[in-house]
Amino acid sequence: MNTRPERISESLEALLRRLDPGGTWILFRLVKAWPEIVGEAIARRTEVVALKGQTAVIKVSSALWIQELGALKGSILQKLKEKLPDVAVSDLHFVYGRLKRKPSRLQRMPPRELRVAITGIELKDPQLQQAFDRLIERWGRAPR
Repeated sequence: MNTRPERISESLEALLRRLDPGGTWILFRLVKAWPEIVGEAIARRTEVVALKGQTAVIKVSSALWIQELGALKGSILQKLKEKLPDVAVSDLHFVYGRLKRKPSRLQRMPPRELRVAITGIELKDPQLQQAFDRLIERWGRAPR
C-alpha cells in the first residue's frame, strides 16, 4: 500500500467547505488578499463587502473610482485567480458607499520633526504673537 501524506491545507479546506457552506471563509480570504491583489492605492479606496455566488461585491469610495475600476476589472480578476486559484470569483460588482474600515497603522503618517525654529520675533499684540507662533509651528511640520 503506497499512501502519500496528505497536506493539512487539503483536509482543512474540505472541512471548511462542510462547516461553512455560505462561503464566509472564502470571503475572509478574499478580504485579506485584496490589498495585495489590487495594490495599496486602490485598496485604500475600496472594501470587499460580500460574495454573491461567483461575484465579489466591492464597495468603492467614489463614482470616479468605480469607473476606473470597471476599466481595470479584467486585470484585477486575473490577479485574483493567480493569488487565490481555488476561489471561484468570475465577476466583480462595484458599488458606491462609505467605507467602514479604519485606516491601518501603515497608512498613518509618522510625526514629522520640526524644522529649525524661527526665534527672536516679538510682536506687541499677544493674540497676533500666539497666531504667529502657531503658524511657525505648523510650518515646521509641513511636508518638505
